[in-house]
Amino acid sequence: MIPRISEIDATQKLYLQFIERLKAQGFEGDLNPDYANRVVLATDNSIYQMLPQGVLYPKTLEDLVRIAKLSNQPEFAEVVLSPRGGGTGTNGQSLTDGLLVDVSRHMSQVLEINADERWVRVQGGVVKDQLNAALKPYGFFFAPELSTSNRATVGGMINTDASG
Repeated sequence: MIPRISEIDATQKLYLQFIERLKAQGFEGDLNPDYANRVVLATDNSIYQMLPQGVLYPKTLEDLVRIAKLSNQPEFAEVVLSPRGGGTGTNGQSLTDGLLVDVSRHMSQVLEINADERWVRVQGGVVKDQLNAALKPYGFFFAPELSTSNRATVGGMINTDASG
């Protein structure tokens, strides 16, 4: 039997306060405590489901800094943050009952390729196939080969130690 979300839990007050404070501090990305966004990201490529309290889609590095600084405040010590990329993990690694921080929506740029020194700088939401398309003219590729390479993000691969 495939597990399912059996109850519709309201977002906890602490998490709503965290989201409101982020908004007040100028968070530029998307803040989604609504049930629809929560349900969509309650699954990954595994058989597991876990309903998050909300989804944060940072737009800039400054948004990530805002999240980190706010989570360090004593009144938000109980807030659980979990990074998420493409949700392609097969063991439930991207699931949480806290807040998901999903960089795949806005932070998905290949920023710099240095072919001479053989390195690349990317944002965490870059999809593996997107990165390899950018590297191909230089004769490089980012390994390993994955069946989910058209949706697995580099940040998620690093976060779950799935990058070889």
